[in-house]
Amino acid sequence: MHYYASRSIQELEAEAAALSSQNVRLEQAVADKEKALQVVQNEALGLVGEAKEIKDQLKSADSLQRELQSFVSKPKGASSSEAKSASPSAITIRIGAFHTVIEHTPALQVEGEYIASYGGNREEVSAVRETKDELTEIGSMLEEMVRSLSGTVLEAKKADTARLQREDFLWPTSSRMISSSFGYRTDPFKGSPAFHAGIDIAAQEGDVVFAAQGGEVFAAEQSAARGNYIVIDHANGLQTLYMHLNSLDVSAGDNVAKGQKIGRVGSTGRSTAPHLHFQVVKQNKNVNPLSYVKQD
Repeated sequence: MHYYASRSIQELEAEAAALSSQNVRLEQAVADKEKALQVVQNEALGLVGEAKEIKDQLKSADSLQRELQSFVSKPKGASSSEAKSASPSAITIRIGAFHTVIEHTPALQVEGEYIASYGGNREEVSAVRETKDELTEIGSMLEEMVRSLSGTVLEAKKADTARLQREDFLWPTSSRMISSSFGYRTDPFKGSPAFHAGIDIAAQEGDVVFAAQGGEVFAAEQSAARGNYIVIDHANGLQTLYMHLNSLDVSAGDNVAKGQKIGRVGSTGRSTAPHLHFQVVKQNKNVNPLSYVKQD
């Protein structure tokens, strides 16, 4: 009896030791899996932040592309809404492809709270890290695209502003005949080369002179060289000058509208025949008036 009891105790102790060893191995396996799971969760949470940045870049790129499309696809006179309804460009297609990549990237949930569903093995950690590398590459491509689009949009805005300026300025008198252009010419009095800061429009004595654009009259005076002249301040650092007038119909400080009569053509001052000397100054620099007004 004692022998059998002793043997049973030994067997139970052996089983207990085996169970204890198995329990230690299970605890270690659980700890390893929890550690791996934590790595996956940390990597995935990092992906959420990267994906959000990429989505923000996508929105920025899409907005810039739409803005650019409004400049390059809008026919003259078309509204902004018509421009936005134009067919999508290659940039839009590429942005759509980026959206697809992000939405179908494995192990990634951008919207809402991230919920881990990994078993903690090496393959899952590797998959998350590969996804991170893909997002990083996409992010670099988008950053370059946004930078390029920003520069293109800026240039398009400048070109559109210049176009609007040309369309917005009125030819200052009924005559369209230019007798002397902007730039260097032979001085009619001295016969030597001289810079001509505006254009001369040949016209009849007494023809009406109109304000090329609305603004405030800066000066309405008389000088030996300019004769009777008017200077009007406009927006964006622009000024227009009207010289050799026969008469002045405005005074300094007056606000004038585009197309308003401001005087009449004459030949006062340093002039050889009735004409209007029309000059445009931008940021205190003389520019070619034909960049702002058209003869037709």
